[in-house]
Amino acid sequence: MTLYKNLFILLILFTGSQTFAQNDASIKVIRQEYNRVNALKLTREHFDYEKASCVEEGKVDYYLEGKTIVKITESGFIGDGGWTTTYYYKAGQPFFCLDVIEGGPAAGDHTRTERRIYIREGRAIRVLEGSKPMKDENISGEHIQRANNFYKAYTTKKFGEALCG
Repeated sequence: MTLYKNLFILLILFTGSQTFAQNDASIKVIRQEYNRVNALKLTREHFDYEKASCVEEGKVDYYLEGKTIVKITESGFIGDGGWTTTYYYKAGQPFFCLDVIEGGPAAGDHTRTERRIYIREGRAIRVLEGSKPMKDENISGEHIQRANNFYKAYTTKKFGEALCG
């Protein structure tokens, strides 16, 4: 029985280490593509939008390599806070998201939260808040959905719906 138990533990450890190695390799590829996109001279298309109870002073910038969207930056305000989110794409699929949220009440402390989401095959493989790993599938799932929504909104120009549904 002990032999089987030890084999089972080794199998779990081996499988887990393979997953970490795959994620590390994927993150390296994501970083390379991120750097490549940011080094390009891209064409920018800018749009302003608003949607009641969702976003004030919304702005979205599409960055194109030729006719292909490789980066989208969207920002806006609601209440006492604002955000800027940048999505990166390869072949129409998001691979990285950088989200910065700032604000706070007028009489209180100003806060700044930065999240980075590394995406492979439509799923988050690493989520960081600042430099700390997070396990919040809701946050990453929402951002991946928004990345897809804003990509599609380029043709429809329904940016408020892309953000708030």
